[in-house]
Amino acid sequence: MKKSIICIGLLLSGILCIFLAKKINLPATDIGRHIKNGEILLHANTYNTSRSALLHTNFFSYTNPDFPFVNHHWGYGIIAYLTYTLFGWTGLSLAYICVLTSAFLIFFLLIAPKTPLYTSIPISLFLIPLIAERTEIRPEGISYLFIAIFLYILTKYSHDELEKKYIYILPLLSVVWINTHIYAIFGPLIVGAFLVEALIRRDTTKAYTHLTTLGLCAGALLISPYGLEGALYPFKIFNNYGYLVSENQSIPFLERLGFTNPNFLWWKISSTLAIFGSIFVLIYNRKKFPIALWSITLAFAGLSFFSIRHMTAYGLMLLPFLATTASLLCEKNTTEHGKQNAWATSAIVSLCIIIFTGIHFNNRFPGNPSWGVGLLPHNIDSVSFIKETGIHGPFFSNYDIGGLFIFSLFTPEKKEKVFVDNRPEAYPKEFFSDVYVPMQENTDTWARTLNQYNFNAIWFYRLDATSWAQQFLVTHINDPLWAPVYVDDFTIIFLKRNEKNADIIKKYELPRSMFSITS
Repeated sequence: MKKSIICIGLLLSGILCIFLAKKINLPATDIGRHIKNGEILLHANTYNTSRSALLHTNFFSYTNPDFPFVNHHWGYGIIAYLTYTLFGWTGLSLAYICVLTSAFLIFFLLIAPKTPLYTSIPISLFLIPLIAERTEIRPEGISYLFIAIFLYILTKYSHDELEKKYIYILPLLSVVWINTHIYAIFGPLIVGAFLVEALIRRDTTKAYTHLTTLGLCAGALLISPYGLEGALYPFKIFNNYGYLVSENQSIPFLERLGFTNPNFLWWKISSTLAIFGSIFVLIYNRKKFPIALWSITLAFAGLSFFSIRHMTAYGLMLLPFLATTASLLCEKNTTEHGKQNAWATSAIVSLCIIIFTGIHFNNRFPGNPSWGVGLLPHNIDSVSFIKETGIHGPFFSNYDIGGLFIFSLFTPEKKEKVFVDNRPEAYPKEFFSDVYVPMQENTDTWARTLNQYNFNAIWFYRLDATSWAQQFLVTHINDPLWAPVYVDDFTIIFLKRNEKNADIIKKYELPRSMFSITS
């Protein structure tokens, strides 16, 4: 492979790194819970607990501790815990960035040998913001890497550029995949797309290989603590999903609610290009139309439209698809003069993309307070306050802060459990519709819930933008039975006025006048 291709790929990867660099907001993310999962799985004896409980029940909750739960990302928890133990928060940030840029680089190296750089460079530049949509550290990063590896191996094999033996790496990857992230179901689906393509092209040798691989990859999905249940879980997870999560909503739905995200525009432009590119290739170069690549890209287009959490995967898939269709359309442009014109056009288009991107994504560059790696400054100061003052539960904590709660307060010594956390599938959907939301909206429901669980403290992620959360905060600033004792840019803590909390309240109670509220 030419050194120039590798250098350009690395340069583009560096630009992607800039877009992915975002400091961790631990009170609003899942990563703390993932780390704790890994710690308990590796040190179950220290916690004097069974791994089975963590794998099969809502282990961290005191409200629904026996509710059955498929801990489908348990393997990622071990990876996250080991990375955090060895390299800290900065290491976790860098590891996630490296995984996503590796996926991007694999796709770029897949297309570069057969796609003119004057087409692949502007396409890559335009897609980088879409690929960088998911900046929060999540187990799905591993899925992006596995998708890239699957596509690379299957495409190279289909083009007779890779020996058949490499295909059988995919079932082994599937075993790791099913134990780290729910996207593992895409492994067999990707293989299936190449099987269909081989059948359409009447290539019986490759069709047989793909059929065998498909069976092995599907069988690999059974190799987890959950067997068939784990393999089918992606199709059932939303059957019990009682909380509206923005990342699971469609683009039109979020736009109607007033959500602003420049990647909605990027999605529309790139999808339009993909549609017109497909039409032109079907008209002018039908025999070389990338059937498998088209079907996989189409699947992720639909997924990302109806659930924006799939935007990064869609952006990655668009890279080889748009580059392939562009190269097929430019196939006849072989004269030296034609290439010079193409390079000039590419330079102008690339410059326009850079300017256009800079305008729409100006908050993704150095200089923004959230840009960088590691934790946001003072992000978990509230944890220190709780531990130093000896505040104890039962806590009422809101949905967002659940990951931080589990990470910081569920220790071998204390094992403080959470009221709720950001795993809707781990709680009965009625818990959200009949308890969690109403108790924040209605004082009578709050009183009944308080009587049931006897909350001693409230630890709340105060940037929770839901209407019920904001109403709850206003109500409790005004509530004489609860004393605000701590607040920072991320969280607020209230203590119940009782004898046990009297000394802490006397020392730390915050004046009501410091809060901007509506009476």
